[in-house]
Order: sequence, then C-alpha cells, then structure tokens
Amino acid sequence: MERIIYHGSEFIIEKPLYGKGNIHNDYGLGFYCCSNKELAKEWAAKKTGSGFINKYSIRDDRLKILDLTKPPHNDVLHWIALLMHNRELSSDLKDNFPKELKYLEEKYLIDVSDYDIVIGYRADDSYFRFPESFVRSEITLESLNKIFQAGDLGKQYVLISQRAFNLVHFLSYEEALEQSKIDYYKRKSGADKLYADLLKEDRYLKGTRLRDLITDYE
Repeated sequence: MERIIYHGSEFIIEKPLYGKGNIHNDYGLGFYCCSNKELAKEWAAKKTGSGFINKYSIRDDRLKILDLTKPPHNDVLHWIALLMHNRELSSDLKDNFPKELKYLEEKYLIDVSDYDIVIGYRADDSYFRFPESFVRSEITLESLNKIFQAGDLGKQYVLISQRAFNLVHFLSYEEALEQSKIDYYKRKSGADKLYADLLKEDRYLKGTRLRDLITDYE
C-alpha cells in the first residue's frame, strides 16, 4: 500500500537521513511525519510563520508497523509509557514519582526498535501536560482515554528503521505561510483551555488514577 505523508520543517528535505534527529522526541529517534497536511503546515510555521511542507510517498505494506491507535496496542498506557521513556522529564516527575514511572516502564513500555514505523498520537508541549498530570494522579485514566480516542492530539507517522528510510520517496514541497502559525497557536489555545477544564473537573471525579493502578499491581 502506498501512503502519502508530510513533514513540516524550516527546510526542504529531499532525502531524510537515518540516525539524525532528537532522541527525546515522543517515540525516540526517527523521522516524524503525518498524513494531515494542515497539521504539517502548523509544524513548519509555528516558530517563524514560514517553512516548508515536504511531501513523500512510502510503500509500507512490507514494513513492520507499531500502530498505537489500533488493537492490540491502543491502550493509552502504552503511549504514555513511551512518552515517559523518551521525553526529557522534569526533575519533579523523576524525583517525586519514581514508582509511577517504573510501573509504566515495566508493564507497558514497547520496544520500538523491533519495528520499522510507529503510528501514534503526538504530544507537543501543549499536550504533554496531559500525560504528565496523569503520572501525578491529577487526572483520571478515563479522561485521558477520552482525549486519546477522540484523536484531538493528531497522529504521527514515524520512520524508525533504515529499511523504512530506504523506502520513502520525496515528491514535492510547498511553503507554509503565516496563517499556519496562527492555526498552530489557535490549536495550542484550545489545548490550554481543555487542560485547565480537565484539571478542574477531575478534582472531583472518582475515576481510575495511576496511584490506584500501582496499588493493585503491588
């Protein structure tokens, strides 16, 4: 199956390079794309109001894909475990919630090095606060699942292996304009409001919190 994917960047990238990038991204080292062109525009323009949307095709039917949006790996806790494993965490989380982080690592972490591609939701700075708050038991698993399943976070399509990089083909590019930066901050503002509302509501809910899962596990 041929798939069209987009990568938003400050640069035109005709040949994505295996082994380049930030190891502290959501799913570790890889080339981060999406199938949503408008979302790629936002990523390209969010800093300066301009950038490029690089368009690629890839045949992924022979590749091993970890899809965190579909069974059997669509449990939101798999997603959170990967985020906590790969992201640079605050000293607050590392120092005050070691049991919670260890629980997620031991029970839910998936080794992405066994795969060529990872498909999953993104957790940019606006949305990373949601899983962080779950680790602190400030919001419930039920609320996190609601956000996760609604797809509000947007999907990422991440090339992990050398084999995947060999099969991706550059098609074209176009410029991202100032409107895409405006759209990005509008989305960020929506995330900020959702986060504030969620903290306020979950304070009074009796749903499942991470501390409850750890108690049952122990």
